[in-house]
Amino acid sequence: MSEDDPTKADVENELDMARQALIDANRGHGAGQSNAAVVNRLYYACFHAAQAVLYHRGVNPRSHGGVRSLFGSEVVVSGDATAEQGRFLNELSQERHRADYGSEPVNKDIVELIERSESFVQHMTDLVES
Repeated sequence: MSEDDPTKADVENELDMARQALIDANRGHGAGQSNAAVVNRLYYACFHAAQAVLYHRGVNPRSHGGVRSLFGSEVVVSGDATAEQGRFLNELSQERHRADYGSEPVNKDIVELIERSESFVQHMTDLVES
């Protein structure tokens, strides 16, 4: 990828990574992996989907925080995603950080997080493909 100009291939790559992370989360959940491992994959699914939309718009964030911030200012503010979707991306980021680095177990409804993540990824895919 060019540092300044995301390409269509970059967008597709991000969507592919989002879809694979969702598959990983579902398989992990079905196989009895820890909630922490599933939350990690769900965050990355949504992160890559959000980045795909930003790339599609010609925006090239430089960090995870940049993706979350620019998602809000570029996608939520424009009305193409809801404020709830923006909050969800941020909440998943916080949960992933707790899951990966904290000492407390993840006490979230994993099935609900999976469903919300699937909806988020689908909505971002629809934005890119419309």
